[in-house]
Amino acid sequence: MFSLDQLKAVNNKTMTKSLFFELSYSDPSKALFTLKEADLEVRGKTYLSLQKLYTGMVPNDPTEYEFALTVFGSWDVWQDICKSPPLRPFVARWRKEAEVKVKSEAIKAIAEEMRSGGRSSFGAAKLLLERGWLDKEAASQAKRKLQEKEEEEMDKQAISMLNEDAQRLGIKVN
Repeated sequence: MFSLDQLKAVNNKTMTKSLFFELSYSDPSKALFTLKEADLEVRGKTYLSLQKLYTGMVPNDPTEYEFALTVFGSWDVWQDICKSPPLRPFVARWRKEAEVKVKSEAIKAIAEEMRSGGRSSFGAAKLLLERGWLDKEAASQAKRKLQEKEEEEMDKQAISMLNEDAQRLGIKVN
């Protein structure tokens, strides 16, 4: 999409902040991208939303390698952008969004498998029922709460049975 000449400064160092309209304070002429969710047009020049490019490509390329080569023509340029302190929070947010997009697509595929009634429809239904797409911590917390609720119900039943036995035997319970 872009040549290394567009991405590197005169000293052959990768530009990072100055590639983004919002961060190129003194001279936005070299900016190619915007940090916004959609492309931005200012004074007749269009700045591409790197977030839109990233979230459109990375769910099908979780290594980010094809994305880096397609957009920057270089893995190193993408790594420099990822390491840039002002850009790190944006990249982290885009990665989280791509992860959620992948999960969403996977859940849709699982639901479709369940509806199809195929060989693995029972497993798909079970995964959906158990909310298996949750993060392990969240899933284990949900599972723990369910177990606690079941144990509480069993305790109530046990106490009820003990009270019945005590009454039958004539033992007074306080």
